[in-house]
Order: sequence, then structure tokens, then C-alpha cells
Amino acid sequence: MEVCNTCRSVIVFEESICELFRKLDKCERFRIGDGDLSISLISRQKMKAIHAKFLGDSSLTDVITFQGDSDLNFSGEILICPLYAFEQSKIYQTTFREEIKLYLIHGYLHLCGLEDKTEKEARHMRDGEAFCMNFLGDYSLQIFLRSDEIHPKYFQI
Repeated sequence: MEVCNTCRSVIVFEESICELFRKLDKCERFRIGDGDLSISLISRQKMKAIHAKFLGDSSLTDVITFQGDSDLNFSGEILICPLYAFEQSKIYQTTFREEIKLYLIHGYLHLCGLEDKTEKEARHMRDGEAFCMNFLGDYSLQIFLRSDEIHPKYFQI
């Protein structure tokens, strides 16, 4: 597993993300394919650019997942935007860590084959997210915001 953090405003202990996925892999209900997994924490601007280029939508989003290729021993890639997670944690009255955990789970479930384009798929995805959050229990990611690096412009939705 490779964890790449390009956000200056975020401190992440990569091992805690790896541990989260090791725990999820023990869940018998969902399982991603074998191979390398890439997790990237990226800026708002980068997330918008990737969203536009690959999904035709220039708006900011929380998670983008790219399916892997078993022939290349690659499970897939999950991109998340930590500053978006911070904004959403304020709206949904969760913690920053819980929001990031949810985004990682969401990406994991996409790699397991779940989709969320239709209402029925979205319900199934929400059920899967709830199951995985419950399965992980009180596991807490070691990820932190550097408050001195957060500028108010990042919180304009």
C-alpha cells in the first residue's frame, strides 16, 4: 500500500491508514482484489482538476476512486480531499477523523464493486458504509490538521 499526502495542511501517519485497510480486509462482507493499493490525500484544486478530467465535472468532490488491474497486480487508487472532509465535518457535525475514515471506506467499497449513481445503489453504498464504520468500531486514524496552515479561503464551498 502506498499513501501519498500532498496537503501541507494535513499531518497523517501513513501506518494508521494502512491499518484501517488491513482491518477492512478482515471483513468478510466486502473485499477488494489483491495487489497494490494507492491512497492519495490531495488539495481542493487537484481534486477539482481530476474530477473534471476523468469524470467531466469540475466541481469539488470528496472521493474519487479508480479501479485497479489484476494483471498489473494493482487493486486501485483512492483520492480524497482532506480540506473538503474538514468542511463536511462541520456541516454534518462529525469529526475530521471520522469524515476521512468515511471517505476511505467509501473508496474501498467502490473498489469492492459498489456504485452510487442510482438511488438504489446509493442506499446500498450507505448501508455498506454504515456496516464498515460499525465493523471498525472506535478505530481512530492518526490524521491531523495543522491549524496554522488552514486559510479561510479553503472553507468557501
